[in-house]
Amino acid sequence: MPADYKSMVHGHEKKPLPGFVWLLAGLAIGLFVALLVYLDKQPAIPADFGAAVQKELDKIKQKTSNASKEDKKAEKNSEQQEPKFNFYTILPELEVLIPDSETTPPRTTRNTPDKEGKQYILQAGSFKNMGDAEKLKASLALLGFQANIQKVTVNSTAWHRVRIGPYSQSNDLYDKIDELRRNNINAIPMEIKPE
Repeated sequence: MPADYKSMVHGHEKKPLPGFVWLLAGLAIGLFVALLVYLDKQPAIPADFGAAVQKELDKIKQKTSNASKEDKKAEKNSEQQEPKFNFYTILPELEVLIPDSETTPPRTTRNTPDKEGKQYILQAGSFKNMGDAEKLKASLALLGFQANIQKVTVNSTAWHRVRIGPYSQSNDLYDKIDELRRNNINAIPMEIKPE
């Protein structure tokens, strides 16, 4: 009689590996090859740690000696040269901060220039970042003010001042201050000294 193969238990059937296993294996092999290429491109590392430390110390000594030579040259040059004045050092000396008690005088109806030809400006802000100064200038433009940005250096730090004006009439100045305060901008009034 023939054998019944239907009821026989077959040996271990192999199931195919899922796709994510092949994906992970390929990724691992690719990363390994990339690591080998990266390591191949690296410069040779000195094997002697002491030599590397000595090399760094020599670099530092060389930098300090060069710096001291440059300082001596700079001292000699500064002694020989006359002081130079430029616009940015003279301008802050020509400005006077007006106290708040003087910024609210009694209103007059006349619209004539102030005595002695005084000129006033309003400083709406001062920023280290030029982008912040540009934003304030743009918001002032939306309010109808024509502002300018002045770059000054104070204690070796660059500042960007946003200024409005000049105004020759104090009434105009007070009106502008009031309008800015209504828009939550606290501007500082300044008198420009005559030269």
